[in-house]
Formats: sequence, structure tokens, C-alpha cells
Amino acid sequence: MVIISDLIWFLGTFLVVYLFYFFFQILRHKKINKKKVPVELLYLIKKYNLDIDKIKYTSIMQKIALISAFDIAFIATFVMRFINNIYLAIIFGGVLFIPLIIITYGFIGRYYKKKGLIKNGNKKN
Repeated sequence: MVIISDLIWFLGTFLVVYLFYFFFQILRHKKINKKKVPVELLYLIKKYNLDIDKIKYTSIMQKIALISAFDIAFIATFVMRFINNIYLAIIFGGVLFIPLIIITYGFIGRYYKKKGLIKNGNKKN
């Protein structure tokens, strides 16, 4: 029954985080505002040289929301399952969060780079 409770915790955390992103990032901003770019998107643009004019804003933000929700839910489930001390859980979760974000956002960046949606690149169909 421990596995079921962990799965429920993961899905609940995933759903809450995704809905937060959906309502406050995707629905609130239908188009990109060059002055108020979310940090996640700014990281992808700088790291992978993405051309934001070629990418649909809602499409990339939905992918970012899914990846971020997965990352947070995974870390929360892992930390709650294996670490009993709250202070160690916060420290370990924070340390684990940064590399996980870099790895998972790399999937999004490479996906758009492979599609040719970079600056000075041709858009592939």
C-alpha cells in the first residue's frame, strides 16, 4: 500500500503544479511579452539559441509546464519517501532539483533545436 500512496502523492503534486502553471503562465499570457519572459523560457532561449518568433508560445509553455510539474512531483515524492528529517529533505530536494531541471529542460531545448527552430536556422517541417 506504500506504493499506492506514493503514486497518489506523485499524481496529486503533479496535478497541482501543472494547474498552477496552466492558469498563471499559459492562460494568462497568450502571446509572448518580450519584457516579461518567464525564467524557464529565457533559459531555453539563451542556452539553445531558440528563436521565439518561430515557436508557438502556448506550445512551449505547455511543454515547460509538463516538465516542471514532473520534476517537482518526482522530487517531492522521492524526498517524502526516503528522507524523514524535514531539514535534510529540504536541502536534498534543493540540491537534486537543479540538475534535474537542467537535464529535463535539455530535452525541450534539443527537441526544438532538432526541429530547426533556432536563430539563423531554417524551420524544418
